Amino acid sequence: LQAEIQNIVSRPVTEIAFKIPRRSSYCGRWMCHSGWWPDHVVRLFRRGHGKFSDDLVHERLITDGAIGQLNNPILHEAISDIEDALEKMNRYSTDGAKSMWNKNRRASFPSALWHGFWTFVRTYFIRAGFLDGKEGFMLAVSNAEGAYYRYIKLMLLADGNRPR
Repeated sequence: LQAEIQNIVSRPVTEIAFKIPRRSSYCGRWMCHSGWWPDHVVRLFRRGHGKFSDDLVHERLITDGAIGQLNNPILHEAISDIEDALEKMNRYSTDGAKSMWNKNRRASFPSALWHGFWTFVRTYFIRAGFLDGKEGFMLAVSNAEGAYYRYIKLMLLADGNRPR
């Protein structure tokens, strides 16, 4: 990746930003499926031509021109252990609920159950998380819990219970 970036910045290019594939690990395993690979993220851009969104969860880079793509991955240790997974799931579900609340989204208990169930099915079966071994199953469960709690917290916001 370093050599590829050096090649890009050493010559004139028309693109002002580049997507880079991100290879992420979950509890020590590099995930090859589960919707985690390839996960292209825009991370290389010309100064002054990009800014990060103000999303509470998973900010993204907004650019004002053509976006190219690199081939070599960024190695990203996303979740180091189960404690990290639980802490991030709690924080992301709270921030996700607040973000949806600010966009006038609402939820109910059945919608929380549905989103949790569907997230597990999508991660484990549709995105082939089962091919990532036990970590693929753990990730699918973590994703499902995060979705479930995000919608439960959104539902509780409507009841006047603000998540911390």
